[in-house]
Amino acid sequence: MLSVEDNELLTRVTGDAPMGRVLRSFWLPFLFSREVEAPGPPLRVRLFGEDLIAFRTENGGVALVGERCPHRRASLYFGRNEEGGIRCLYHGWKFDGSGSCVDMPSEPDHSSFKSKVGIAAYICEERCGVVWTYMGPNQSAPPPLPRLEWMALPESHHVGGKRVQPTNWAQALEGEIDQSHVSFVHSRLDAGRDGSKPNVDRIRAVDRHPHFEVVEMPYGHCIAAGRNTPEGQKYWRITQQLLPTFAMTGPYGPDPKRMWRSWVPIDDENVLVLGLQFHPRRPLTDEERAAALERSSVWNISAKFKAEPSSKAFGSWYANATLENDYFQDREAQRTSTFSGIPEFWAQDAAMQVSMGTVCDRSQEHLGTSDLAIISMRKRLLAAAKAMQADGTIPPESMQPDAYAVRSDAVILAPDLSWFEATKERRLVIAGTNPDCPS
Repeated sequence: MLSVEDNELLTRVTGDAPMGRVLRSFWLPFLFSREVEAPGPPLRVRLFGEDLIAFRTENGGVALVGERCPHRRASLYFGRNEEGGIRCLYHGWKFDGSGSCVDMPSEPDHSSFKSKVGIAAYICEERCGVVWTYMGPNQSAPPPLPRLEWMALPESHHVGGKRVQPTNWAQALEGEIDQSHVSFVHSRLDAGRDGSKPNVDRIRAVDRHPHFEVVEMPYGHCIAAGRNTPEGQKYWRITQQLLPTFAMTGPYGPDPKRMWRSWVPIDDENVLVLGLQFHPRRPLTDEERAAALERSSVWNISAKFKAEPSSKAFGSWYANATLENDYFQDREAQRTSTFSGIPEFWAQDAAMQVSMGTVCDRSQEHLGTSDLAIISMRKRLLAAAKAMQADGTIPPESMQPDAYAVRSDAVILAPDLSWFEATKERRLVIAGTNPDCPS
């Protein structure tokens, strides 16, 4: 458990909160390139409690600026995207992508007033169809983007999507690195017991209390969950937790597709989940794209469970499966077929995380051995927040882009072998390779 004070430090990210300043020290993804067109209308965006708008300028770049015009605080969402800037409808004040006021037609020609006002602005970069922003200090000299494997691939190699979850960012990310829950909330009642299911399902059905080992790495944590196989070997699924808010869980099968997810704070009580499924060596087929889009709202929310889109921030990425309708839990299905009775895979996670409350009270927890990864991640994040609080120390991980060129993994090994040594090369991004995994 955490103290009430440490729980506040871990979870609060708005305003001048130390954890928010830590997370802002890294580049964070928030849009897909396809969502913002030139010279199309702006999009509402909300990050770290700041209301912003994003628009694509005539030169093709994406701008991210404060939503409110500094004149009378009208919303620039209604503005005109024209000639490299956004113009307020109310009195015509125009702001470029740097936040500078470049035109003030409601003032006399000789006035210098426009040079004295501006709006917040954050730099953006695009890689492989995803828009990233850096919201930290020194906008003129940001850290380098992390060298994640998928960022160097063509867009044809991946499929992605988003969802908004009404919880604090920390409990959502903690759920991603928790491998013990897979034997329960995501399981089927008959999984692996008759020998007809995939090998990994059989292993999870037999060994429901994995042994966790965590290694601190320059980018975050390498987390291994080991389960005993019926044949007397050890199945290790290896998750990479990458600071500040990214994770990659172990893949399945021969020449597998891989996954990467991010958990970006909208504010203290809402988180944006943005994820990709990708293949390191080839384009995804139409069938693979369709299957990914149907399976999880990390890629997209299926039509049955997707709420009507709106123009609010990330308004196209809300689900109509919520805590209020119990995520459409089917008690008969829970009795006869699935452990949870909740039909959608993503909703099985969301129901548990949202039921904790928008900001989980960790002072009331009782953690066990299966929570080792969560404990380790909290300690590292809290140390970074306390260093930021004390003297403004920027997390060193933000300046080590090459450390992020890693992969998650899954292997079956003899019980006396070290998973860390046996997977050392498999966990590196090596062009033209894609190690097989158990299925």
